[in-house]
Amino acid sequence: MTSLELLVFMAVIAASATALAIPFFRAWTGAWRSWAIQGPGPLIFTKRNYASLQFGVAALAILALALAIYASAERLAFADALWNVLMPIFIPVGLGIRWWWPVALTPRWHKEWVKRGGLPETPLWGPDEEAQRARAHRK
Repeated sequence: MTSLELLVFMAVIAASATALAIPFFRAWTGAWRSWAIQGPGPLIFTKRNYASLQFGVAALAILALALAIYASAERLAFADALWNVLMPIFIPVGLGIRWWWPVALTPRWHKEWVKRGGLPETPLWGPDEEAQRARAHRK
């Protein structure tokens, strides 16, 4: 790979991973919660919508697979071993999260929302969070 090709490759990977990581972090911290009340997207078979959390897995996959692509392009000695490790991890995980998302990997606010009912009509903010939310909107 030439320097320019490497620079373009890194820019595309960084932009792609960042585009997926931003909604993931906003969802994880609770800054963005409206995704939780929406139904799962097409070809997603989980009971609830976990798309923004799945974006975090996709961002990790992009970063890890970019390393493998680079190693293959440069014909580095460990490229085959890297593919042999990454593919058995990311293919089953990528397919598996279409049908199941572990409750342990949901943020605290999401777990509390599910405990309160977890339906679209269930408030996304708990009773103890209402005051914090109102104060944040006033500022």
